[in-house]
Amino acid sequence: MYRFFGQPKYAGVGHGQSPIGYELFIRQLVNGQWVLPTDFNDITAETLHQLLTDVILTMHQSVEMLSFNLEQNQFVDPVFLDMVTDVQDHTKINLFTELTERLASGISAESLVRAACAFHKRGLLVCIDDVGTGQNTPQMVLSMNGSVDEYKFAFQDFRPYDNIRSIEPQLDFWYHLAQRDHKMLAIEGVETKAELTEIQNKYNYDVVQGYLLGRPVLLSSATDSN
Repeated sequence: MYRFFGQPKYAGVGHGQSPIGYELFIRQLVNGQWVLPTDFNDITAETLHQLLTDVILTMHQSVEMLSFNLEQNQFVDPVFLDMVTDVQDHTKINLFTELTERLASGISAESLVRAACAFHKRGLLVCIDDVGTGQNTPQMVLSMNGSVDEYKFAFQDFRPYDNIRSIEPQLDFWYHLAQRDHKMLAIEGVETKAELTEIQNKYNYDVVQGYLLGRPVLLSSATDSN
């Protein structure tokens, strides 16, 4: 059985204390414990459709956005494109499809660019997850930039570090690129008040999340298994 856990997302500085949305993390029930799936590529478009539809039913009317991951294999598959289109067509909540940084065998950069373009042409929102790590290099991101709506910068990708200032060059790069190209910037992995204060004082980000602000919790209205 799969379910989504949701971590709250908050808007930028000065926009209130209530979450504007959630990032959805898929988990599998194994021996009574919710764990990471062994292979995310085993999760079908049909299963994701059911899970997204289920979670949307739990959302308060104030929720503006939900984000979820697709692996490279899924992102380039038209079946998943059609799935996201159908779910988005039935909700006012903005769905952000996050392309993960994990390399998939046989998936070319060109196919990822074409897939991002296909999402964009349908009016679907695309986020590049964990920018600057794995396959989501600056070169890769810039190649699909015209079809991308959000960059997500993850502090956890750079831990351990002494303080946030040690990773400022990397964050500055993505912040200035987002400002230049009019992209949303999400910062995740905020774990301390010092980190939150630092980004509030220096960056005009759009979305923030992290353990300091809220840990993922089970979000489900379903009573049966998938």
